[in-house]
Amino acid sequence: MADGGSPGSLGSRPGFRGFARSRAGRIVLLAVGALLIGAFVAVWALPNMAGPAFVEVRALVAARASATGPTITIAGRAPVQAGALDVGVEIVNHYPLDVVVGTDGAAYQAAVYRRDSAGAMIRVWQTSVDDPALEEGSDSPVGGGSAAGAAVVPSGASRHDLTGSTAGFSLLDATGAPLAAAVYYLRVWAYGVASPLVPIALDGGVDPLGPPTELPAPSSALQH
Repeated sequence: MADGGSPGSLGSRPGFRGFARSRAGRIVLLAVGALLIGAFVAVWALPNMAGPAFVEVRALVAARASATGPTITIAGRAPVQAGALDVGVEIVNHYPLDVVVGTDGAAYQAAVYRRDSAGAMIRVWQTSVDDPALEEGSDSPVGGGSAAGAAVVPSGASRHDLTGSTAGFSLLDATGAPLAAAVYYLRVWAYGVASPLVPIALDGGVDPLGPPTELPAPSSALQH
């Protein structure tokens, strides 16, 4: 044979080598390479390495109607008398494929804050729920170590109840006394991604300073 290539090798065929060296051949090969790279990025790299960028988290909150308790106004809705609040989290994955998100604490968390007399934000309630499907260990693409993990978030929306098996947010302080009339702010987290704030006014309370621009993250310990 004129060259060392096998009879079945495309690279040994003069026609293919000529095509690959031509301007049109180089364009086709570059296009194929770009498509393969794009497919790798779209199917593996983005879902595994940039998952949180596609995830939106929203707080779900509903009043438990009661004949006793304060009048609650949630995010400008109609006031209702309630004895407690149910809290949940909605996770929306805007990517057309499942994505991977990392976490180093409880999968789902919720906390309620209000301003103290000095205007600083203080936490008055917190809860957290683990995800039983959470993948733990260093084999996770975005995890590492026994304390870290990763979770797969399916495309579309999913909801998780944070207070269904508990008393919920009972509208009482740590001493068991009813919360004072004020504006309280709820935030939930899913895999470290935070939701927008939800203002909750008790008994017509107002916040003269307006909504805070940021809240501290909940502590790792579960508190009620």
